[in-house]
Amino acid sequence: MPDSSTDSSTWLIEGELLESTGSCHSRLRICSDSGTILERGDLDGTPDVVWPEGVIVCPGFIDIHVHCRDDPGGSQRHKEDYRSASEAAIHGGVVLLGDMPNNPDPPIDADSYRRKRQLADEKSLVDVVLYGLLASGGRPYRNDIPWKCYFGPSVGDIDSWGDSAVAEVLSPFSGRVVMFHAEDPAILATNTDRPTHEQRRPPEAEVVAIQTILTICKQLDIHPHIAHLSTADGLSVIEEARRCGQHVTTEVAPHHLCFDIENRHQFECGQWLQMNPPLRSATDRLALMQGLISGAIDCIATDHAPHSIAENDEGISGVPLLDTFGGFLCHLAREGVPWPVLIDRASTTPARLFGAFHDGVLGDLQPGTLASITVIDLREEWLVERNQIRSRAGWSPFEGVRFPGRVAETVIRGKRRDPATSNRIVTAQGTS
Repeated sequence: MPDSSTDSSTWLIEGELLESTGSCHSRLRICSDSGTILERGDLDGTPDVVWPEGVIVCPGFIDIHVHCRDDPGGSQRHKEDYRSASEAAIHGGVVLLGDMPNNPDPPIDADSYRRKRQLADEKSLVDVVLYGLLASGGRPYRNDIPWKCYFGPSVGDIDSWGDSAVAEVLSPFSGRVVMFHAEDPAILATNTDRPTHEQRRPPEAEVVAIQTILTICKQLDIHPHIAHLSTADGLSVIEEARRCGQHVTTEVAPHHLCFDIENRHQFECGQWLQMNPPLRSATDRLALMQGLISGAIDCIATDHAPHSIAENDEGISGVPLLDTFGGFLCHLAREGVPWPVLIDRASTTPARLFGAFHDGVLGDLQPGTLASITVIDLREEWLVERNQIRSRAGWSPFEGVRFPGRVAETVIRGKRRDPATSNRIVTAQGTS
């Protein structure tokens, strides 16, 4: 066996390692062939990379809720495809995406899943987990993927199931993980004539939907994951279900943590901050922040929706957030969220949720874990500008915002990439 300190397939990194359990100054030996961390500690050899004080080395960030918009038909690739989405992910320090299934050719059976899986494998620069779509008469055609149920209507020509048929649609998925877009369609229907988007999708639509979803999932032994939680009352319903012994997880998106109906116009792109579910009150936003800190909310997920500026002008819902994932975590740290908490919500817990759906261990910096790593430079502010955005959406809701840090490097399975270009960086072993 060759000496790993001189093996050309390995490289040595030194810096402040930050995990959900805390931080320490240490070294990692990484194998670029296997894409894993081989060793950790006071290791011999001259480091190939030394990150100075003020730079933190984190387990790679995981975004379990992304709309990559790619499918075999390609009708939405003007918005995004797996290559551009993965470039935006690398810019944001994200090493694994969970891609939503609301495409014109959705993965509703083994054949449609295989077509989409092939696209992701061919084009993406980061790892991708694909969600299967719950459809009428559908059955679980794989045991190693999560599922998505649109309880209420959102964007795309996809059926939603927030009526008496939902139990029938869900019944074959006993024992599975199902992510829910939780808005009650009956309540939405009664508010279609209201003057604003926020009034047409009121808070009670989310709360009632969550109540119904949790009741049905408990009966069917389904693990419900509530997507893009937006209300304090919805969080209260989830916490009460947990107190009664139900296993339920949830996520919060950056837009619901940063923007609200009162502050939105303080931001340069405030006129485009429309999404489903919509922005809520400042009270809801602060409650979500507290839920993130306490652990009542399990993870941060962007709901990245790469609509163009023209589409946002026309009133389509959704905002692009992959490019700013890492920068936004720096913002949350400045707002008082401890970094170990952020690592837990952005890496460790998402890795645990996706553990059964991914061929490798993520979420920490221990030997045996995939060497998919995010490096954050806290010494340098980042003023977000439109021309920096890698997503094909071509804009960011955070334009004009100064984040107190930026992604310095994103390592994908042992291969180093420059966030600004998504190209590999020249290492001590040469360019690969």
